Amino acid sequence: MTQQDPRVAPVAHAGRHPLRRRIDDVEARILTGLLLVFFLAAPALCVFAGRLTDAASVREQYAERLWRPVTAQLDQSAASGLIGLDGDWGASFVQASWTAPDGRPAGGLLAVSLNARAGQRISVWVTGTGRLTRPRLSSAEVKDRVSSAVLATAGAVALVLAIVAGAVRIITGRRRMAGWARAWAVVAPHWSSGH
Repeated sequence: MTQQDPRVAPVAHAGRHPLRRRIDDVEARILTGLLLVFFLAAPALCVFAGRLTDAASVREQYAERLWRPVTAQLDQSAASGLIGLDGDWGASFVQASWTAPDGRPAGGLLAVSLNARAGQRISVWVTGTGRLTRPRLSSAEVKDRVSSAVLATAGAVALVLAIVAGAVRIITGRRRMAGWARAWAVVAPHWSSGH
């Protein structure tokens, strides 16, 4: 039997460390599989989440098509309004009146700055029936929503797979330690007796 060149031995046995156990191979395969799942599933889920968010935003924009900005007139000054309503101490809620898009008179409570005066006019958004609302959803806000959904989906997939990978590392680490303990239990009596 010919003796192998010591410089070739490490290359010939690359990847097979003498202390490597079967559990190490199982762990490496599972972690590689999780990485593969991330690179395959994350893009698909991100596309799905982006399209779902975009479709929901388009439906919302369609529902908001009758919303309009109107000019409201304050019926009272900020000093006589309700300061601190809904926990907002930087605004006063005062009665105001406006005309709904359908021509009917409308009114309600508006949040105004603390120096607002009765008779002052401000622009507000209302629904088709004249109820106060927020401004319509813009295209930039839709893009922000889609981007946020995509990033949140990628982060959630990464987090779930990281938790699974951590659990795999803990389980395989315990199995590895148990194997080493069994091996030491066999070797220890011979080691301590000097044989």
